[in-house]
Formats: sequence, structure tokens, C-alpha cells
Amino acid sequence: MNKKDLATLRRRFAPDKNDISIIRGCFVNEKREIVSTFSKSPLSLPESEAEHYLASFKKTLGGASGRNQFTIPVHTDDPAGQLLRQLQTSELTDEKAVNKLFQTIIDGLEIEGSYLILAMHDAYSVPYKKSDEHAERPDFSDKVFNYIIVTVCPVKLTKPLLTFFRDDRDFHTVEPDLAVAGPALGFMYPVFEDGGADVNSALYYTKDPADLHADFIDAVFAAQAPESGTDQREAFYSVLADTLEDGVTFQVVQGLHENLTAQISERKSSAAPLEVSRGEIANLLNVSSVEQKAFDEAYLEQFGAVGMEATTVVEPKKFVIETENAMIQVDPQRSDLVEMKRIDGRRYVLIAIEGEATVNGVEVNIP
Repeated sequence: MNKKDLATLRRRFAPDKNDISIIRGCFVNEKREIVSTFSKSPLSLPESEAEHYLASFKKTLGGASGRNQFTIPVHTDDPAGQLLRQLQTSELTDEKAVNKLFQTIIDGLEIEGSYLILAMHDAYSVPYKKSDEHAERPDFSDKVFNYIIVTVCPVKLTKPLLTFFRDDRDFHTVEPDLAVAGPALGFMYPVFEDGGADVNSALYYTKDPADLHADFIDAVFAAQAPESGTDQREAFYSVLADTLEDGVTFQVVQGLHENLTAQISERKSSAAPLEVSRGEIANLLNVSSVEQKAFDEAYLEQFGAVGMEATTVVEPKKFVIETENAMIQVDPQRSDLVEMKRIDGRRYVLIAIEGEATVNGVEVNIP
């Protein structure tokens, strides 16, 4: 899904902007036993309670593509795909299908502690886009995008709190209780593509890019988990380390960061994420012909003849230098201020200072 379509759906998660017909839930304890299930109409909920549910579903459509979001293939002729289609077309009213989904998740998901499975159905009336050819046509259409979102939220024990009680106007300790945290993983089915439903794809979300919950993907979609952005990034820099004469130097990482961050910023309004080809990466590296040949061969063997999302190569909102004894955070737009050098045999990180300098909040003079 492109960013524009995703943003359109995310804006619907307000009490007055959606057509959510039903919210289904299943509370599972740490022994993987079902404690309770429920079915609710959002219209019957107090606004504050409804907002909590909507926030969880909205977060399931969040994160960065290739890092937190992945497109998972759905084969509608397989049992897993047939179940997803039944859940979507029945608008989560088929009790047998809903219960099968809950049990499939419980049997397949390896996660510590208790959790709440939430599912919702929404119907989005896709606006008609006028053109000069059909200027008289009304600004709406009869095309409706029916979709479901399923999310898994950890349930955690709160800490004892000293709380003010209005009845006796005094403070008392509130004992620990169970509270629902934000989603750890989830998905939307089907994908919204070109104004319609792509029933052969689901949009999968994981909060932790390092943990894709491959067991969940296998159980729910009968599909192999995609390579995570973290794994791809590590593999990419391994290719560089093996093919560049000096390995991955600070100048290499800095150059890629500055160039790709600038390109990402220029394309901020674009619906599709920036993708860079093997040749474009080689040009940014400014390597010799021998190194470029070695890089091309290693890249093709590792990733094939496909490009790579720029956010896999660099983190545009982060530029952090870590050593054994220090961590330096730099404005990601000003990585040009930093150098790494050897002076008298020792390695140094040099940072050009603009304006005043402080240490632990204390302004210091620099001789």
C-alpha cells in the first residue's frame, strides 16, 4: 500500500469518521487459555472506551514500510486464505470463522504473558475522483472497501498507585490491575490498492522490527515471514564489508546517510517509498571499477536484481555514534559536522561546534 492510501484509512479511526460495524475480542492468559470473548458495537461504547479500541487499530496501520509494515501474500484457494475471506465477507459475524481465527492465533503465536486479540470490520465508501470527462458526475461512488483489522495487544499488570478519591477527598493505594498495552503485531485484510481490494495480499504490522513473529505469519497466512528490515540492513552492510577495499568506513556510512536522507526528504510528499537500485548505490559509494564489479556480484547473489528501500540502508531520523565508552547523538540532518580521524595513532571522533556548548546542561568555554 502507498502512504497516501494508508493515511486515508488511518484518518478514519475517529469516533465520527468510520463505519466500523463490530469489534470482536478474545482475552488469552499466560497459559494460552481463553479467559473471555466479546462482541461489541462501537456505537454502544462510551466515547472514551471507543477511542482506546480505535487507537489500537490505528497503530496497527502505523510504522515504516520494510521495517514495521510488510505485505504478505494471501492464497484464497488455501484454507488460510479462505478463512480470511470468510472473515472479511461475513463482516466478522460468522461465529465459527471468528472462533477459528482466535484459536489459530493462540495455537501459532509464541508470546510471553497474557494478551488481547482484537478484530474489527469497517466499510469505507471510496470517493469518486472527478475528471473533465465526467464533470457532471456526483462526488461519490458506490464502491465500498470492506476490510478487517486484527491486532494482538499484550495485557500487563499495572503498578500500585496512590490515587485521589473524590468521595472522601483523600489519597489511597489502588491495587495492581490488568491493562491493555499497544499492539505488538496485527494485520489488515485485504490490502487497499488502486481504490479497491487486493484480496491476494494482507498488510502485516510488527511493533518490533527485529521480531516479525514468523510463527504468527505461518499460522494465519500459511506464508513464510519476509526478511526483516534489520536483517536486510545487516546483510547489505555485510556485502559492503566484503567487497570494499577498506571495508565499511565512517565515510561510507556518512555518505550514504547524507545522500539518501536528502533524497527521502525531497520525496516526502510521494505516496511510494524511495527505492534505490544497485547501480544508484554503487554511484553513491564512488568506488573503483574493481570494487563496483565485486559489489555488483555480491549484491546480485544476496538480493537479486531488485532495488532496496532507502530506509533499509539508512535511518533518516537517526545518526548515532557508539563506542565502548560513549554514545553521541547527532542531528540526522547535520551528520556533515562529524569526522573520524587517527591522530598520533589514536582514533578520534571530531565534531565541529556551532554556537554554544554545554556539558550536563552547564555552558562551557572552549579554549
